[in-house]
Amino acid sequence: MIHLPLERRYVLGPLGVSALLLGIFSLPESYLFQLTFEREFIAQGELWRLLTGQFVHLTWSHLILNVMGLWVMYLLFAEHISGWRYGGLVIALALASNLGMYLFDPEIHRYVGFSGVLYGLFAWGALLDVSKNIKFGWLLLIGVLFKVTWEYLQGPVELGAATVSQLATSSHFFGMVGGLTVALAMLIWSIRKKRSQ
Repeated sequence: MIHLPLERRYVLGPLGVSALLLGIFSLPESYLFQLTFEREFIAQGELWRLLTGQFVHLTWSHLILNVMGLWVMYLLFAEHISGWRYGGLVIALALASNLGMYLFDPEIHRYVGFSGVLYGLFAWGALLDVSKNIKFGWLLLIGVLFKVTWEYLQGPVELGAATVSQLATSSHFFGMVGGLTVALAMLIWSIRKKRSQ
């Protein structure tokens, strides 16, 4: 029997982030432009764009896909984190994805979308699954590492009529790196806490 983590402490985080994504999407276009990842304006000191660019969507289909992805991550990994820490995790992953693009992919001038955070959540959750000996944890971890790294190094991938853009592969890669970094930090902190008790 499948156990869904429906306790309030697990559900509130994804609900809050979903509401935030929808709220930002509902803003007038002029406000959205103030939140997008724009390299030129970040260089001029508009540093909030390093965070907010991951929360902006320009079409309903893009928004719906990313919200669905958020809830898939919830179903897979909800019990690894709860409460206010979920919001902190999402913020850390958004910053990792956008900061990575800003520092290491100078060709990327403009970006919107939440997929960097989603890949970060996937990598973070898969590594924590491995640490807890959860079935299929290694398969998920190796899968995301291979897919995202391959796409980042090899460039855009043709998927029938669709193409995964260099923008997306860069966002996914740095989101994944952020997710692995946060998971490792959590594991190290947990080990140290146990040793000190």
